[in-house]
Amino acid sequence: MNPSHLIMNAERSCLDWFPGWLIRNRQTSLLTHKKTHTEKPLTTGQMLTGMDPLPPGSVLLGRCQDGLPLLMALTDPEIGAILISGDAGSGKTHHIQVMVDSAIRTHRPEDLQVMVLTHQPDEWDLLFENKRSRGYFKSCHAWYDHRAEEVLQSLFDLAERRRDLPDSSGLILLVLDDFNFVESLSYQAQFQLHWILTYGAQSNIWPIAAINAGQASSYRFWIETFRTRIIGRIRSDAYLNHTLFKDEIGMKILEPATFRVRSGKGWTTYQIPLLGD
Repeated sequence: MNPSHLIMNAERSCLDWFPGWLIRNRQTSLLTHKKTHTEKPLTTGQMLTGMDPLPPGSVLLGRCQDGLPLLMALTDPEIGAILISGDAGSGKTHHIQVMVDSAIRTHRPEDLQVMVLTHQPDEWDLLFENKRSRGYFKSCHAWYDHRAEEVLQSLFDLAERRRDLPDSSGLILLVLDDFNFVESLSYQAQFQLHWILTYGAQSNIWPIAAINAGQASSYRFWIETFRTRIIGRIRSDAYLNHTLFKDEIGMKILEPATFRVRSGKGWTTYQIPLLGD
C-alpha cells in the first residue's frame, strides 16, 4: 500500500484568535492510496511503511479520521516550539515518543539528534536503549540532574553558531517532558531555555514539550512561547482556557490517545499509533 500523507506547514491566519500562535495549514499530496477500514491500532512502523520518501524534517503525528497519516514538516521556523497538553492519561508522553520514533525512522543519524529532559527517564528506556535509536539519542536526563543544564547551555551555544552557519544545521529535537519542572532549573538555564523556545527553530532546534493541563495556569509565562499547540482530552473548562485561550473545539469528548491540532481548514483530529514496527 502506498498511502497518501498530509504535511502541515505554518501559515499566518487566525492570529486574532490566538495571539502569538501560528496556525498550521493542512495539504494533501496527490498520491494514489487505498483506504482500509479497520479498528486495529497501527504502529509507527506500519504507518510509515510503503510511503514515498518524506521531505527532511517530517515527523508523524498520527492517523486522521479518514485513515490517512498526518505529518508535520519541521522546516518552517514559524512553526516554533510545540506544546502538547491534556489531562493525565491522555497520552502526552506517548505522543512525543511517536514523533521521535518516526523522525528516527525517516532520518539518518548524521541528520538528526534527540535530547530528552524528563522527570522520569525510565519512560524513555524503550527508545533510548533500542539498537536502531542509539545513534540518534545524545542525552536523556532528569530535570533535576545537573547535566540537564549542560544540555541547555550546549544548545544555546549551538544556536548562536548556527546563526552564522545556517547550512550546517541538522535537525535537533529537544524533548521537554513533564514541563512543569522547568522552574527547578537555575535562573541562567531558564533564560537559555526560554530563548531556545522562542528562537530555537530558526537554528533547526525544535523543542517539543508536554504539560498536564491542570498545571498550565501556573506556567503561562512559559506557555506563551509555544507557537504550535496540540491538545488532547481536557475535561475542565478552566484548564482548557489556560492552555488554549479559547474553548471552541470540544476537547472534553476526546478519547485517550486522540488529539487535535489546528489546520488551515479547522481542527484536525487524529489518533496516535503504538510504538514499534
